[in-house]
Amino acid sequence: MSIEDRRKEALSNLKDDFKLLGIAFQRLWRDVVELIKCIRIGKIELGRINNRLLLMLLLVAVVGVILFFTMRSCDSNEAPEDPVSTETRPPYAFKRQPRVQRPEVKHRILGASIRKHFNDLNDTHLAVAKKIGIAPLASRDAVDDASRKLVEVNDSDAYIVDKLTHSIPFLVPEAAALLKRIGENFQDSLVMKHLPPHKIIVSSVLRTQSDVKRLGRNNVNSSKNSAHCYATTMDITYKRFFSEYGEEIDKTGKLKHVLEEVLRDLKLQGCCYIKHEKKQACFHITARRFPKE
Repeated sequence: MSIEDRRKEALSNLKDDFKLLGIAFQRLWRDVVELIKCIRIGKIELGRINNRLLLMLLLVAVVGVILFFTMRSCDSNEAPEDPVSTETRPPYAFKRQPRVQRPEVKHRILGASIRKHFNDLNDTHLAVAKKIGIAPLASRDAVDDASRKLVEVNDSDAYIVDKLTHSIPFLVPEAAALLKRIGENFQDSLVMKHLPPHKIIVSSVLRTQSDVKRLGRNNVNSSKNSAHCYATTMDITYKRFFSEYGEEIDKTGKLKHVLEEVLRDLKLQGCCYIKHEKKQACFHITARRFPKE
């Protein structure tokens, strides 16, 4: 038998099967209708209802059953609240619980005056840095031989350390305690103002003499006699913050204003000196003493 003959035979058989299927559906529908007509609900006999109306009621019942089981299936497979899977989350999640509970009253964001509170000159920073800091290091290899004990600052529940290119993550204990307090107070303030959790980002820490020389080649505004050389000073960016989903740009300026409030309060307590650096988009902060607990 040729392919053409086989094709014609298959089409003929398919037509016959469709006819039989149509007859089967007609019989099935007739039996279902007869069965429904035998049903009596109270004083209402379904047999007296028009066939078209009966068909509509049957379709509504079928759709209702399908929707019921669909909704039940969705409830049993609830999606996680977090739209980002755990596999794509950064390694440092927000584990620290704020020290304050979310208040019923939302606190206002006031910010602080840049000129009034964050305009301490470099000489002011240097004076306290030389008093409580280390002797400047010639190179990074000399960290272990520093004149004072240094604390290594890494990513924590209070802050994130940026990818450092011209500094190393070490501070004297006073500055390390201040950095931790800034991060904790910032997160607590976000809770009080009903804002989503974020962490501050530290963009610069301790600079050795070799780091200062390398930085001077690329940045003409960098100071050769910087408070960063004494391990008392850190830069905190006010444009970038770290959320649970990664680094974000503060487009609204709300996070910057909250950070300004936190820094203003710590400065008024005598914990630090602060300089607002517009070109570097950061707060240049030098510790004076341990912050009050």
